[in-house]
Amino acid sequence: MLTSLSQSMFERRGATVLSFAACAFLLGGACGAQREGADTGTADTASAGGSGGDVGGAGGVGGSSATGGSLGVGGSAGTGGSSFTGGSSGPGGITGVGGASRGGASGSGTGGATGPGMGGATGRGGATVAGGVTTTGGVASTGGLTSTGGATGSGGRKGTGGSSATGGSAAGATGTGGVTGTGGLTSTGGLTSTGGVTSTGGLTNSGGSSSSTGSIQLIGNRILDSAGNAVVARGAEDVMAATGQTKDIDQAAAMGANAMRMLFTLDAANGMTPSGFDTLLADAVARHMLVWVSLYTWDSGHSNVIASALGGGNFYSLTSPTGDACSSSTPSSCYLAVWSRQWLKDLMSKYRSNVIIDAGQEFVSSGDPSSETGRAAWASAAKTNIQFFRTQGYTNPLEIMANFQGRDLYGIVEYGQAIRAVDTVSVNGNPQTMFGWQAYWGTTDKYYQSYQGALLLGQSGGVVTGAEAIHQFAATRTFPIEIGIDNYAGDTNLDYQAEIDQAATDGMSWLWWSWKDGTVECPVSGSTCQSYVTGSQNGFKGAKPLTN
Repeated sequence: MLTSLSQSMFERRGATVLSFAACAFLLGGACGAQREGADTGTADTASAGGSGGDVGGAGGVGGSSATGGSLGVGGSAGTGGSSFTGGSSGPGGITGVGGASRGGASGSGTGGATGPGMGGATGRGGATVAGGVTTTGGVASTGGLTSTGGATGSGGRKGTGGSSATGGSAAGATGTGGVTGTGGLTSTGGLTSTGGVTSTGGLTNSGGSSSSTGSIQLIGNRILDSAGNAVVARGAEDVMAATGQTKDIDQAAAMGANAMRMLFTLDAANGMTPSGFDTLLADAVARHMLVWVSLYTWDSGHSNVIASALGGGNFYSLTSPTGDACSSSTPSSCYLAVWSRQWLKDLMSKYRSNVIIDAGQEFVSSGDPSSETGRAAWASAAKTNIQFFRTQGYTNPLEIMANFQGRDLYGIVEYGQAIRAVDTVSVNGNPQTMFGWQAYWGTTDKYYQSYQGALLLGQSGGVVTGAEAIHQFAATRTFPIEIGIDNYAGDTNLDYQAEIDQAATDGMSWLWWSWKDGTVECPVSGSTCQSYVTGSQNGFKGAKPLTN
């Protein structure tokens, strides 16, 4: 039975969630304005040296809806709202992907402008996070926590824009491949898998072996590089749409960053090739960086057609490798279809000493994502994806982003061990699956702190800040969790420093959304935030590079 508060919030959510159904993420289900990996918002066609960017943005968490914006949590309808213009103009360059508005206020901004960097599209801003609390009658969770309810909603960002790139080779990247093996023998230092054979220091998956040496490993709640040394990742997320973005990698590494999430842009408008992505990965490896790899598509104006060098096809008309429907409303199998392509297998194998695969990006179930049913749907989808990657021969560590577009830490606490148990690749009994959690809990209405706090603490009225959740719940898991932090009003907001400091105290890895124009985006706190994220000892400056 819904409380009066939850009923009100649920009604607000009902008015918005259907409009987001066409932009669901890798694990499937409906999503709001999206953020990373599988963004499919409408965008202007990107072209070299041209102007681009979409108009407007949706209402942010906790904000009032403005003209063209959606109603935020706790907000009331209005015609006001903040507007802002994303991106900056510069000579030449390419119209970028990602960029400006996301979070707090709804805007009627003019999008981005031409520049040599990534600007030029409406960014993560503006997802409606509405929804209400639904009591579940005390659902028992792992570790003795009791579920006291949840909140419905959607969140994230609408990814738009895109930058075009020209040139490059259509040839695929070379990789180490693998040959089918039999038996179940594992030699010292190898990652074992059912039916696989490994060489010393190598990895195996179901029925196969690889002679490559070294891989990132997940041991306990730590990430280890291929030399066996612990890695505490600190870096930025970047939508990769041109080989010239080696500049982004070099700039971030010069600040001390030892990690990055690369969102590989698939769209034909960008003209990327396997060799182009190889160039980007090679540069990051040369900088001794740990890299998370996601897939990204934005060009709905051209039916999300994939570049021919990447295998081509209309993204939402691909043949599902799992037999599930592939469509804009059920995109999970569409992404798996791309991951089944050999060029990605080759790249991931070639760079497995430095790469973790995003096997499940930000997720919202087709129903109420805050309910126990929603969390169970996320867990089921996560298991399906892990099994897919392993049967396809991928031996890299995998990351599953949390339910509720990454915000649901409780779902990880509740289902994390059961999800990891299906992973057939392990190191000394440690399944090679970890999780991602977007600690975007700094909204002024304290929505996530209250909603997630009640679940994590097992008590009505419980409140947990993002920093407290890092220390009490994320850092105490028996598996690694990568934390997402930003400075958008509708997400981490002003809590970014407290979260970064707590992550440093607890030795937790984090990635910042996002990289733009030579530094990190800090739309609320500006240069003060940028200086802290990149220049403090708890930020990029204090990170240690991989030793492999």
